[in-house]
Amino acid sequence: MGRLLSSLLIIGLIVSGCSPRGNNMPVAVRDTAPTPAEPQVRQAGAYEVIEGATQLQGMDVAFDKGTQKVTLTGQLQLKTLDSKRTVPLNVQLQGTTDSQGFAIMKPVGSVGVADLEIAAKATCLGVEGDCSSNFVDIYISYEDRIYHHQVESVEDTMSMPEEPKEADEAVESAPGGGSKDQKQDDTFADEDHEEEEHEELDVEEGMGSYVGDVENDIEKVLVVKPKPKTPAPTAPKEDTPKKDEPKKNDPKKETPKQETPPKKDAPSKPEVPPKKDQPKKDEPKKDEPKKETPKADDKGKNDDKDDDKKETPVVVPAPPKFDLLAKLDQAIGPVNSGRLDKATDILGYQKAYPETNFKVLRPERATHFGTIEMAYLIAKLGKYTKAVAPAHFLRLGDISRQKGGSLGSHKSHTNGLDADIAYYFKADKTMTGFSSALKGNQPIGDWMMAQQWKLFKYSVSSKFVDRIFIHPTLKKSLCSYAQSQGEMSTDLAKETLRRLVPEVNHYNHFHMRIKCSKSQVRCRQMADPKPGTGC
Repeated sequence: MGRLLSSLLIIGLIVSGCSPRGNNMPVAVRDTAPTPAEPQVRQAGAYEVIEGATQLQGMDVAFDKGTQKVTLTGQLQLKTLDSKRTVPLNVQLQGTTDSQGFAIMKPVGSVGVADLEIAAKATCLGVEGDCSSNFVDIYISYEDRIYHHQVESVEDTMSMPEEPKEADEAVESAPGGGSKDQKQDDTFADEDHEEEEHEELDVEEGMGSYVGDVENDIEKVLVVKPKPKTPAPTAPKEDTPKKDEPKKNDPKKETPKQETPPKKDAPSKPEVPPKKDQPKKDEPKKDEPKKETPKADDKGKNDDKDDDKKETPVVVPAPPKFDLLAKLDQAIGPVNSGRLDKATDILGYQKAYPETNFKVLRPERATHFGTIEMAYLIAKLGKYTKAVAPAHFLRLGDISRQKGGSLGSHKSHTNGLDADIAYYFKADKTMTGFSSALKGNQPIGDWMMAQQWKLFKYSVSSKFVDRIFIHPTLKKSLCSYAQSQGEMSTDLAKETLRRLVPEVNHYNHFHMRIKCSKSQVRCRQMADPKPGTGC
């Protein structure tokens, strides 16, 4: 017995010694995104920033929970953009985390290169400022240029609190909630068995970078920096969604000082971005192909071809206003292993404003929480649904738990940026769940393809949507439909098809994923879908 206890004690010491959490043990870091073949110059506010000109030569990060210090140590190799010289850098940066979970990191000693400045910002992903799991933005100022390199800790050790089991228990106790018959039915057939294998297997789509305010970072971390360069004015095409459009939710600009959070015992209502952050960019563009409004038919029996021939643009007003709270920094980490903080209660939104025309289908699951951007977009899509499919609500399945994290067998839905949404059907009268849009290997006749296509275009035109997962057969049908309508030459149709990602488990609902916005400062953005329509 004594020998067993000694062995257990030794194992415990070994395990604790290997763990990086709280004992300042270094952990290897890796790049957050692949290095491009050639360095890329991009505009970050007033600054030109070069990506892909630096290469890791070995680097570790350590977090000391006692002192709250984060230390980055290793080597970088910089290939200068102008002189094409290769400059080796010895990196030793250190900083202390603040109450928000960030650390400005400055050099400890010299980097060994004259007139070169290096600094970094660590973003902590753990609960209560724990920085054992993190990503670090490294900024270098040299020869009147700014270089950026981003790394993350290899171990995804975001400490999650014990998840309450009330939601799952409620499903089991609800009539038919956890029964075998229910799981075999088309209604929500995949809620507990969804497998988004593309997230695991497609490395190119799975990798991305964390979203942050690079311009603000440069101002904070670099003492010596090049003069800001004003970007040349451009005139983007109005019907082409821009990348990362919801970046106007800047924490510095969007929170009015006079507003205060509600009392803790009051039901939490979701909020929408402030008025100035609801640009008309997410409304249908006036120069879009005028194929957006079907004739109203309360019975939902619109003809897919006829309703696209005489249309006027649908203008959907902004959702009802809520008092703006400090709903920033909600989505933490990547969609497949993240968490959610200060969640927006989307069911509360539905109850407060039923005219937004969306419906949480299984509130007892308690998976109706998301980010402020998700709540805003859902309300917009609900109103749009009323315009193009008057007999329907926008019907919602799982989004995320209140604190995010793992949700059943889902491989995502962890940080409030994913929502499962039902398809439209002509004869769907009960509207109580999800129904299959396929029979055999063909779309069923009741699937409202024209209206579904309009909803997808409208959602992508909002600039919030990252990608939408649908069954490959349905994607193929939409490709053919867009071709038949003469839309394949339009930017909006091409961008919409690009963001419709085929995935075999999405036959009875589609899965909408939105982008990290600028206000979600600890959110990891997936890489954009591959170029092209995929048709």
